[in-house]
Amino acid sequence: MAGIRERRKRVFLSIFGLLLGLIWFFPILWMFFSSLQPNSELLIYPPRIIPRVLTSENYRTVLFSGRGVNVGRSFLLSVFYATCVTLVVLATATPAAFAFARMKFRGRDIIFWLIVATLILPVQMFIVPVYLLLDRLRLLNTIWAIILPPIGPAFGVFLLRQFMLTIPDELEDAAKIDGCSPLRFLVQIVVPLMRPPLVSLAILTFLGVWNDLLWPMLVITDSKLLPLQPALTRLRGEYHGTFEAGTIMAGAFVAAIPVLIIFALASQYIVRAISTSGVSR
Repeated sequence: MAGIRERRKRVFLSIFGLLLGLIWFFPILWMFFSSLQPNSELLIYPPRIIPRVLTSENYRTVLFSGRGVNVGRSFLLSVFYATCVTLVVLATATPAAFAFARMKFRGRDIIFWLIVATLILPVQMFIVPVYLLLDRLRLLNTIWAIILPPIGPAFGVFLLRQFMLTIPDELEDAAKIDGCSPLRFLVQIVVPLMRPPLVSLAILTFLGVWNDLLWPMLVITDSKLLPLQPALTRLRGEYHGTFEAGTIMAGAFVAAIPVLIIFALASQYIVRAISTSGVSR
């Protein structure tokens, strides 16, 4: 009897998970099929999920002509920005988390929780002061306006610190006996053990920069430096009168491809890191 209940429960959870996955995947499927339809097909009511007429003209327009918007260049710029910011975040959050987790100094816990407390503040509160600082440094409308602000992320420090707390003290004591300095212990022992949280932080940072729309629109006005998301808004603005929905859907699907690939390849690291980050000694 217990086996039958367990089997029914497993079947129910599987069906529920499948339905939930279909609900989440349906907008992506709709966007993909819409990007393959001419504008005349998209305006038909009631709308069709599976198109009768397929065309690649929307993708040719987005990737090669753009009609005033160079989506290909903006795509490469988004890859560049997201990669640089990810490297900066990893390079700053890792030693900061190590200091808060493994080193002892006066006010360590107070400083750490003050940093964590900034997570409750909305991001919009930092826009004006950071913008004014970049303006005084004459960094507006440059690549540094996107790369530099994420230095020292509070979430990254918290995530990595929580994982470092799970590393046994005996391992650090053995390293000290062998003459290992704190920096060497971090680089050669701690970092190799932190693959799940480091990969997770890298993924979340990369996707955050990739999907960011507001900040690049504020600090970048040169169309040659625009990342992909603001470039797509200009594509939409160009078609505001005629509303070329197929072209807009093609651009949106191109922007979604890296996100889908990253989550498909590295979702296990995100789950493992988040489940571990809540464990502390």
